[in-house]
Amino acid sequence: MYALTLLACAAPLLPGERVLGVDIPATFTYGGPGDRLGASVAGRDGSWIASAPGAEQTWRDGAATDAPSVWVGFWGGSEVFVSAEGQVRIDGAARWAVPEALAWAVGGERLVAATPAGLLFVERELLVPVAGLEAVAVGAERVLGLVCDDDACVGDAWTFDGAALGTFASAGVGGAVGEWDGRAWAGAPDWADPEGPGRVEAEDGAVVEGLPGDHLGATLGGGFTAGTFNKWVVPARARVVPLDGGTVLAIEAGAELQPLVLGGDTTLLVGAPYAAAHGEPSGAVIEVVP
Repeated sequence: MYALTLLACAAPLLPGERVLGVDIPATFTYGGPGDRLGASVAGRDGSWIASAPGAEQTWRDGAATDAPSVWVGFWGGSEVFVSAEGQVRIDGAARWAVPEALAWAVGGERLVAATPAGLLFVERELLVPVAGLEAVAVGAERVLGLVCDDDACVGDAWTFDGAALGTFASAGVGGAVGEWDGRAWAGAPDWADPEGPGRVEAEDGAVVEGLPGDHLGATLGGGFTAGTFNKWVVPARARVVPLDGGTVLAIEAGAELQPLVLGGDTTLLVGAPYAAAHGEPSGAVIEVVP
């Protein structure tokens, strides 16, 4: 059961933090009972798509479609929907099936998956053996991955031909990888500690630290990083932290340890698949108005 927590207006936020939907214009779209809308989000040219795996649906710009998905993205100018069985559809047409996929990423016309056997360039059917690959991202000229051995993780990179480029940052179990403004980042959410602040590290050594309980670094997207809804800070809130040191975006309602997902291109999207509505974890997509 997920409890809804509201931001106490009497308690001030930290300097540089602003509340989405109050201080910063944002549109909130909620799913139906049990939909878990926002488990995956992607944006392109002002439009967005989001998975709602609880309802076996995909939403597009606020309206549900009958197409099931657990992960979504944009492959060139086309929509990508991936089902729970690993079936990949491009603009509704079945293209590939990767039932063993652990994570997905897309960039341009490159679709990659993390599998138990390693890094799979899906459209080329090229498998690069990598032990312990848990997360992937597609950068402008390379693919990034979170690689874990026991409890130690790092961010590694490969060319689009599958050649290893080496380690670019330290990371942690359950972290995300991503590229922003040409810099590669890797997350270390510190899940082992209930009050873990989490952090993200860039390839140039820059580090962004969270507050106790943030578990920062669990997701990266749109120039931001986030973790979970945080009951340890006052007022309780989820914090979406920019990689460039700008304004921190606060989400004032959520469920304890509720995971967040970030996406978008020119507009930041926040997926909150366990946001409460209708008395159940209906999920939500939050579109930050530019």
